[in-house]
Amino acid sequence: MESTLNKIGILTFVANVDDGVFNYTKSLIDALKKDCTNKYILFCNENDDRFDNYDLEMRTICKPKSNLFTKVVTFIQFIFLIRKPYLLTKDEIDLFNDIKFFISPAVSAYPHFFVNKPFVFTLHDMQEKYYPHYFTLYERFTRWVNNKTLAKCAHRIICESQYVKNDITNFTDTIPEKVVIIQSPPPENLLNYLFHKYKYIKIKNKYKLPVNYILYPAQSWPHKNHLKLLEAFSIVNKNHLDINLILTGNINNNYKNILKKIDELGLSNKVKHLGSIRYEELLYVYKMSIMLVMPTLFESVSIPIYESFFLKVPVCASNVLAIPEQVGDAGILFDPNDVYDMADKISILLNDEKLRNEKKDLGFEMVSNFNHKEYKNKLMDVLYQS
Repeated sequence: MESTLNKIGILTFVANVDDGVFNYTKSLIDALKKDCTNKYILFCNENDDRFDNYDLEMRTICKPKSNLFTKVVTFIQFIFLIRKPYLLTKDEIDLFNDIKFFISPAVSAYPHFFVNKPFVFTLHDMQEKYYPHYFTLYERFTRWVNNKTLAKCAHRIICESQYVKNDITNFTDTIPEKVVIIQSPPPENLLNYLFHKYKYIKIKNKYKLPVNYILYPAQSWPHKNHLKLLEAFSIVNKNHLDINLILTGNINNNYKNILKKIDELGLSNKVKHLGSIRYEELLYVYKMSIMLVMPTLFESVSIPIYESFFLKVPVCASNVLAIPEQVGDAGILFDPNDVYDMADKISILLNDEKLRNEKKDLGFEMVSNFNHKEYKNKLMDVLYQS
């Protein structure tokens, strides 16, 4: 790209604060706001105030709801790579007219594909290729069309691990040189957060937290593997009667299965689900936990693992996909499909305080090398690559 790049649009259409893409988006903005050579403009949904604390221009959008007609037209545009704003209003087009380049922290075609502007986007994972039964036929089809079309048109594709890069090149027929691996640090509000002693007591009382607990912060999607975790915890709890399990995160249609499993295993007094809680409160819940357990079946890069590393919370995690690459020697890994292996590895950390302290130090050392200045430089390299 030429050095005349000026106004860059960052798309913040992320679903909710429990989604890892939300913190990824915040970290990306934290990095790029340090660049004084371009002007960054945040595009967000109407009535979304989650990014108001950034000293950047914001433009809100009220996108019209899609219907069968718009879906058909969009599909035709994707298939034939017709990058025209047929379905955009004049007001929408005017909002984007002065933007030279778009950055999308997630898989999205709006608006950059339709207004025919250069863009980069982050493809976090291609889970539908491994667990198609977790997606409807329509969802799988939509993800396939979006990924193929955007990969074809993008200036560059960003991902956070070699594993995901391999998936992108294999499943979208994208040349490896077009896919750039850039790991993002935790957002600055975590790196700069100041903990207060009185708040520990306040949070503990508010959520009636037990003295000793293991933490799993995740939405209740099937691939997050809560059911196997509950089985493993039931085994662990037989030898550790004082240990509890705390769950956080948004509730979806798999939650009823989680509640049923808790009841079947007789864990109602040992497992507590806090739901979706404010990020500042979640940090205290992290700090008071004995360890983080991450039993997910599919994850590109796990934000909670990096959060735990920074907060000096030991990590016990799945040995799948990119997680071993992410964790290295700073945590203990297990087979997420083997409840006995999961229970054994959790017990190893519970029984060995010295090992927990070693893993805390290794994890903190790993994330201490992350910084937003270096992250910004890597992002800038991507923007200016020809």
